[in-house]
Order: sequence, then structure tokens, then C-alpha cells
Amino acid sequence: MAAGRNCFIITFPFLFTVSIFVLSVFVLISSTFKDSIAGKLYLLKLDISDLSVTIDGTTVNKSDISTLPDYYQVGLWTYCQGTREDLGSASETDSTYSYTLTNCSKSHGLFYFNPLTVLEDAIGMGSIEDYPSSIDTALKSVKILSYAMAILFCLSAIFAVFQFGAGLFSFHSRGGSCCAMIFSIINFVCALAAIAIATALFLAESKAFTNDTLNTTAELGKISIGLGWGAAAAALLSSVFWLFSICVGSTRSSVSEKVVYTPVENPVLPHQRF
Repeated sequence: MAAGRNCFIITFPFLFTVSIFVLSVFVLISSTFKDSIAGKLYLLKLDISDLSVTIDGTTVNKSDISTLPDYYQVGLWTYCQGTREDLGSASETDSTYSYTLTNCSKSHGLFYFNPLTVLEDAIGMGSIEDYPSSIDTALKSVKILSYAMAILFCLSAIFAVFQFGAGLFSFHSRGGSCCAMIFSIINFVCALAAIAIATALFLAESKAFTNDTLNTTAELGKISIGLGWGAAAAALLSSVFWLFSICVGSTRSSVSEKVVYTPVENPVLPHQRF
């Protein structure tokens, strides 16, 4: 009975532990390949199909440079680019577009995405001028924050594995549950910090690069960001359930103790005492 109860109690934190790992992996592979589910996941999408910038006092439009893509989408390790097709619209203010990835840059462990630098390299004519100051504000710490975000997401996935391993020893040991809970708390801190940084960074970039000066639009990758927040929530819930398993779980063996009778030589009966 005790073993069955333990299995039932520990099932929940195990499910949340697996969820942490799976959700973290989806965030980690965002925009790493163009022909898989990774190509549908991104943290930021930057549409430059109507780009218009000033370089050395000269206005340069997207139509002037055929090598420029229509949009970029960003992941933790790389970014991809592609083309945009107008599918028509029911009204002048409501347009529908189809986005198709053409290629992705090589993944890099110390990756960060600076849209201005990427655009200047792609245009190859000099530095972009007269852009809003909000862009400088949004990109102020992009390098450090990107590194920290990637490291924290990796740590979250790693501690999910440690948490699962420690949980295997929790069926007949509160010590195993205690170790799993410690790992889950560390996991929660890493996951929460990672997704908080990602949300703040790419939300700021999406707002900064949605402006009329450059004629660009940007949007936050809601699916990847949502998966990241889901991993943080799963880490929190796993911590709660591991704590519950410590308080309620049983470490007693399910095998009943056998009573052993030892015969006594020459027992003294009550009527023989006198």
C-alpha cells in the first residue's frame, strides 16, 4: 500500500520535471533549422520588406538591394532569414502574408542579435543614420543579456535531468525527494531568470523596431516565449510537489515484518513458582 501511494505522489513531480526539459528544449532549438519545427519557433521576427534607411546622407530602400531578405527571425543560437509573400487582403488595412525561410546562419554558442549591425553588414554601404534613440536604448545591453539568457536556459535543461535522476531514488527515500526538490528550486530560478530576460529584451526590440523611420515592423515570438514561461511554471510546480512528497510520502517497506518466536528452554509455569 505504501509503495503504491509513493508512486502516485511522485508521479506528479516527475511529469512536471519531464515538462521542464521538453519545453526548455523547444526554446533552445528555436530558429536553428529552417525545415523543421525549429523553423516555426522564434523569439523575435523583424520584417524589413519595406525598409528605408539613411546611409551617408543617402536614402536606401529595400528595393534598391536585391540581396536583402524580407525578414529575419531570431533564436538563442542563430537567426534565419526569408521571403514574404502578400496573399491579398479583404480590406486596405488588413493584409495577410506568407513567410518562407530561405536559410539560417551558423549556430554559435556566444550569439547575440543586433539588428542594426546585421542590416549594415547586409547592405554593405556604411552605418545607418538618423534612427530613433529608442533603438539604442533597446540594444544597450543586448550582448550581455543574450549570453546570460542562453546560459540560463541551458542550465534549466541540465538541472531538469539532475532533478529526474534524483527523483528515481525518491520512491523509498525522502533524501532522494529532498535532492530532487533542491534541483527543482535551482531549475525554477534559472528558468524564471532566463525567460524574464528573454521577454524583456525581445519585447523592447520589437517595440523599438516597429517604427516609421526605418519602415520596419517587429513582433515578439509568442510561442517560444510562452514555452519558456511554461517551463518556469513547471519548475515551480515540481518544487511544490517534491516538497509534498517529502511531507506525505512514506519510506517504510511494503513487506510486512515477520514475528519470530524463540523457544525458551525449561519455561517456568505460573503454578511452579511456589
